[in-house]
Amino acid sequence: MVFELRTRYRGTPRAVREARNAIVDFARVCGFSSQLTVDIALAAGEALANAVEHGNKDLGYVGLFCRFEDGELTIEVRDEGHGFDYTAAVKRRREPTSVRGYGITIMHALMDEVAYVDRGTTVRLRKRLVEAAVEDEDGNGTQGA
Repeated sequence: MVFELRTRYRGTPRAVREARNAIVDFARVCGFSSQLTVDIALAAGEALANAVEHGNKDLGYVGLFCRFEDGELTIEVRDEGHGFDYTAAVKRRREPTSVRGYGITIMHALMDEVAYVDRGTTVRLRKRLVEAAVEDEDGNGTQGA
């Protein structure tokens, strides 16, 4: 079975929260555990925040596309900006005391795949649902049993 969500949001900080919540709801419907939806929300939130902050200087729109097929969730976040050099951004060293600039690292740590397309105006995140999620009555999830 294939599930899809396609929508767009105004490029504002409030829209980041709304889009992230839509992604979490979508992931839950697809069978991801509460624990994994937290990871998905954090990674997608980083992609959305980057699109709003860097890709929509003139308050354009952020496009969101989610697809679940064959046990894999794909999330695409698209902005209307000019893109960026992903390779240079990854190589850029962060100051140890910096509190910003870790979004790409966070996305890579939490998702199975992260890719930039269309000159960096679209980020594609993928997460596989390896086994059925198991949740107890308190909503604590584990992946697999």
